[in-house]
Amino acid sequence: MASATVTTKALILHGAKDLRLETRPAPAPTGNEVQVAIRATGLCGSDLHYYNHGRNGDFVVRSPMALGHESAGLVTAVGPDVKALKPGDRVALEVGLPCRTCLFCASDRYNLCSNMRFRSSAKVFPHLDGTLMEITNHPEDMCHVLPESVSFTGGALAEPLAVCLHAIRRSHPPTADEAAVAKSLGEETAALIFGAGAIGLLLAAALATSQNFTTIVIADIDAARLKVAESLGLGLKTTLIERPSTPPPPKDAPQAEQTAYTLTTAQNTAATIKEAHGVAGGFTRVYDCTGVPACVQAGIYAAAAGGVLVQIGMGSPVQTLPIGAAALREVDLIGVFRYDRHAYPAAIKLLETDTFKKVENKVVTHRVKLAEEGQGDRAFNLAGKGVDEEGVPVVKVVIEG
Repeated sequence: MASATVTTKALILHGAKDLRLETRPAPAPTGNEVQVAIRATGLCGSDLHYYNHGRNGDFVVRSPMALGHESAGLVTAVGPDVKALKPGDRVALEVGLPCRTCLFCASDRYNLCSNMRFRSSAKVFPHLDGTLMEITNHPEDMCHVLPESVSFTGGALAEPLAVCLHAIRRSHPPTADEAAVAKSLGEETAALIFGAGAIGLLLAAALATSQNFTTIVIADIDAARLKVAESLGLGLKTTLIERPSTPPPPKDAPQAEQTAYTLTTAQNTAATIKEAHGVAGGFTRVYDCTGVPACVQAGIYAAAAGGVLVQIGMGSPVQTLPIGAAALREVDLIGVFRYDRHAYPAAIKLLETDTFKKVENKVVTHRVKLAEEGQGDRAFNLAGKGVDEEGVPVVKVVIEG
């Protein structure tokens, strides 16, 4: 049965650095909606862009909007057309709402739907509020049941983990037979990940537990985050990316000189990583979780001939890339945007495993209460830092209801 209209506290962004804890009406669910009491919402990079700048790339906040889209909670009421879910069910929310009528929706690639409405994104106007609130309504078929063994915080990780699993599928990693052939020839099937943030760590864990790589390396400029990667107990190898020993040319130097310096630095970074881990022929798959041009460039040079570089991180929209180095060795460059229809169920299955329960405890480093005045700003400020006030590394900040 649907409940009467109640109120909910919500963290509402009015502009850059203008986050307010407000009380809003929470209407009863209608149609196929379920009402969910949000228990956990993780903060991600797009949330930080909106908070810090009032925009995420070209998407500008034009009216007050709730952020947050990595969420899980408890069903508290259901609309009249709901078929399966019931009050008391624990769910992870998939907050992209596709049109369901276009070719991409029909072919399970609804992440590419041009009419997608995504909660907490300012791409559409009027904006569709995110989930940083105590209570929200959401379509039943975009709520995925969580097993009792998966915590609400684990359920909030289903969204970034879904991104990782989609990226893995897009990369077509080596099959068991292909890995066996490579081994018989004395060849490595190695994966390289740039970025030891939440996405990079979840990706590494997914690769280590479900794929056939002989070596998995995570590279980052942050030594503290690399220690988190090593603590996962999955046999991951790490590389600290050092600053170039040669200073860059002055800003007014010719473009050709600046490009030459940039690409030479990327080649040196790639060579250092390959040498450090005995992967002379290059990495079979490279996953960039940063979007930083230097990492994408180094990733192309670090990839093996016939390899794949998967672009997961959303960074600089325009980049200088060594396309010749990719084309002449048939290194495929693959983009990733969110996830397709199969990703959430697969993510939840992984989150049930003992391995990912341990990963959750390492990745979620900070928890903040939604309804406490001033804690919203603290959560966003924490998420934008490398370490907290006590020097503890910050990986994933979760706001709890």
